[in-house]
Amino acid sequence: MITGASSGIGAAIAECLADQGFRVWGTTRSLAKVADLPKSFSEKVSFIELDVTDEQSVAKGVADCLKQAGKIDILINNAGYGVFGSVEEFPVEKAVTLFETNYFGALRMIQAVLPQMRASGEGLIINITSLAGKFVIPFQVHYSASKYALEALTEGLRQELRPFGVKVVAVAPGDIKTNFNKMTDFGCRADSPYQRWADVCWRVIEENLEKSPPPEVIARKVWQIVRKKNPRGSHPAGDFISTKLPFINRFLPASLREKLTRMFYGIN
Repeated sequence: MITGASSGIGAAIAECLADQGFRVWGTTRSLAKVADLPKSFSEKVSFIELDVTDEQSVAKGVADCLKQAGKIDILINNAGYGVFGSVEEFPVEKAVTLFETNYFGALRMIQAVLPQMRASGEGLIINITSLAGKFVIPFQVHYSASKYALEALTEGLRQELRPFGVKVVAVAPGDIKTNFNKMTDFGCRADSPYQRWADVCWRVIEENLEKSPPPEVIARKVWQIVRKKNPRGSHPAGDFISTKLPFINRFLPASLREKLTRMFYGIN
């Protein structure tokens, strides 16, 4: 079962696993979106209408999936989106809405699926986090915070579920060429004192997205994980640099990492 499977990384994972012989159920907030998908894709994946921000919708969607499938072996929490704006100006309400999807949405899905996994003594939960959960991006601080939180949830849950045979891992993509930036929620004032730096930062973000690999690289990483009997807990994914950054980060003093981040995004 994959949340946010109608586009981007979620769709790539769904198609990849379906091609490998898995029966795949994808969630979407509106089944109307499915009608616009290529027939070659929609025929491979069964879609369920589900909104991860709505507890009743989650309960019904998971129940529908269990009724159709009999059990859920793998849950992939992929639904999420980004925000952009200074911490000072970005409305708290928008930050709360972000967490409702990126963090609490995954939590709702986990709580709905776990009783069946725990009872069967097996299962795999994959949380799609982000390298932004390890390297905070200026003007995308709330997004980074939501992914930091999901990384923490993954690590703690892995410890709690170890006695029950349920495995929990995080896949942390770097920049991936999807419609992610187009779905970003902006919270910048027209007369913002941060505008000069925000503009430069966003330009770098856009340029990096254009040069980034396609979502299929994340799908292949997920396929490698589900094939392993005991996958490790954290998996950076994306281009070569993205996969090596967490290792390099171990040796960087915090002050140097912050300076390099400012230089990279043009706000030093």
